[in-house]
Amino acid sequence: MIHISGGVWRGRRLAVPNEPWIRPTMGKIRLALFTLLQPYLAESRVLDLFSGCGLLGLEALSRGAREVFFVDQQQKAVQSIAKNVTLCGVRQQCTLIQGDLLQERTWNRIALEESPASLCPPLHQKRFDLVLMDPPYRQGWIPLMVQRLRQSDLLAPGAIVAAEQEALAEAVAVEEWLLLQNRRYGDTRITVWQHTAVAKQSDKGVAC
Repeated sequence: MIHISGGVWRGRRLAVPNEPWIRPTMGKIRLALFTLLQPYLAESRVLDLFSGCGLLGLEALSRGAREVFFVDQQQKAVQSIAKNVTLCGVRQQCTLIQGDLLQERTWNRIALEESPASLCPPLHQKRFDLVLMDPPYRQGWIPLMVQRLRQSDLLAPGAIVAAEQEALAEAVAVEEWLLLQNRRYGDTRITVWQHTAVAKQSDKGVAC
């Protein structure tokens, strides 16, 4: 088992399936990442891609996030997330989606899924303030996900995007995103960007 490293649930143990494709972020790396992310977490809406056991999303909730959307393709991963969400008593703050992130229908579900934490919010409040990505290493996922996020309307103005990948991978250059960190931790590289686009005029005062 692993445990949450900070916030109100610091030390809380989480269940991790014994599967080779689940690779929870190491404690030292997680601590460094969330130290950087802490100023952006309060009341944030988080999208956790390749969620695994849900560790990163629950770490964000523990440190002040308002709600998390967890997305993973594997059924056992989603079952593990559901168990850990229940252990932490935050089912109303979490949305679980099982889906392949290469498929358009999964992104449609992310965009259209209603969160239990907020009833019919305005469009701009349905966007995400923080995106966490921890995909399998050495499979080229990060450039694909960065491109997909850029093409979507899922990011709030000023949103933070954080990615974990293998140390030898290069950080993706994104014209309209500000690179906040690109640092190597042993076999892992953590890259963090900030979406610098301003809010659309049409976002203001949108009713459900």
